[in-house]
Amino acid sequence: MAQLPVLSPFAASLGAGATMIGIILAAYSLANMVGNVGAGPLIDRYGRKVGIVGGMATAGIAVALYAVVASPGQLVALRVLHGVGGAVLVPAAFAYAGDGAASTRVGRSMGYSGAAVGIAALIGPAAGGLFRTWFGARPLFITLAALLALTAVLVTTLLPESYHERSVAPDRRLAFRSRIVPVLRSRPLRFVYLALFFVQIGMGALAHSLPLRVEALGFSAARTGALFSVFSLVAIALFLSPASGLSDRYGRRPFIRIGLALLAAGLGTASLSSGMLLLAPAMVLYGAGYGFAFPALCSVVVDQTDHANRGTGFGVFYAVFSLGVATGPIVAGLALDAGFPPLGIIALLLLLAQLLLFLARR
Repeated sequence: MAQLPVLSPFAASLGAGATMIGIILAAYSLANMVGNVGAGPLIDRYGRKVGIVGGMATAGIAVALYAVVASPGQLVALRVLHGVGGAVLVPAAFAYAGDGAASTRVGRSMGYSGAAVGIAALIGPAAGGLFRTWFGARPLFITLAALLALTAVLVTTLLPESYHERSVAPDRRLAFRSRIVPVLRSRPLRFVYLALFFVQIGMGALAHSLPLRVEALGFSAARTGALFSVFSLVAIALFLSPASGLSDRYGRRPFIRIGLALLAAGLGTASLSSGMLLLAPAMVLYGAGYGFAFPALCSVVVDQTDHANRGTGFGVFYAVFSLGVATGPIVAGLALDAGFPPLGIIALLLLLAQLLLFLARR
């Protein structure tokens, strides 16, 4: 997150044009999306702790090498390596959290995990931008790599392993097919992956269209940052509150549906706004929708997997997550080029998702 305000100008300083900058930024997400699916079975076979440390080490090496690159092509290669590291790290971390959650508190555990991501998204870009202003981009990369290395050491020394296949009898160890097929055939997981895809389409579209909407209304980029902060703070508050555990008591699907409805309401309100008066409440609605939906979505993955294939379940989960984020800006851009309000179109798409999810459940 700390690299977000830094990478584009850094790539430009290496001589990258606009298209090449886009490729550099997309390389991480594409590698991450492909790597997520393959990482899941490895996490199940060799352990969550190995995945966390290995992912951090891979990402840390890539980020450290950012500081010495001399060409855009080298930076693309390192972005791919960084994406592979993230593809292993994130599913391993969420699988670890799922392993340690009591069956009656899965929603709360996933809420805390989501809050950690949300807090990083809230403070990372601002901190990275300030660090670059004071010290430059290359020292920032070295510092981030050092933080990853330090955290990997702490994980190695302090965290006990929650599961690895060596702890079970050889005749009970699973092949790749035996791990991933049950995940893909599970109806509740298919429901979750479809819902997550639409949730993240909304996120990608918001990142694309909200800055344009704010600019069209005559406000500065600082207002856009403030609006994203409103969304993040509301979502984090719900992640950390007892609300994240409501799905433990009343079921996952109602809160996934409530979340989608609030996300659609937030995007629709933002689309209809003619000033900042409606944009701030729109982000409150959107943050509430994300705060309800995300812990419930993660909790279904924990519910529908066991230790032997939980990493695989979260690997597919985060591959769909990345696909949705990548699809959202494309859909929003096509809507804008066709003369339609992009946030309004995405709001309608999220309402359509409710029908598709009902049919998927049937």
